[in-house]
Amino acid sequence: MHGSASGQPSPAIKVRMAVLQNSLEQTVLAVGAHLILATVLNGAELRLIPILVFLYLLGRATFAFGYSRPPIGRAFGMAVTGISTIVGYLFATALILAGR
Repeated sequence: MHGSASGQPSPAIKVRMAVLQNSLEQTVLAVGAHLILATVLNGAELRLIPILVFLYLLGRATFAFGYSRPPIGRAFGMAVTGISTIVGYLFATALILAGR
């Protein structure tokens, strides 16, 4: 007799697996940006990190809720997640090139 892991996952589980996989990938990128920013920002500038974390979480939540809808349903979440991470990397790069 085979266990439940030997069969094909249900559609609901496939959606959750896809969301988790994408979230893992986005988390690795976002944490990298946040860690780099934590090393180059000073004083009050460090407020940027919680703002980026909030945007990341907002993006992930809206992505997860919209995933089972047509692709446009998850576009906002993916955009918020991606743009906040890209802005973090670009800002960190600018500060590093400026000698900070």
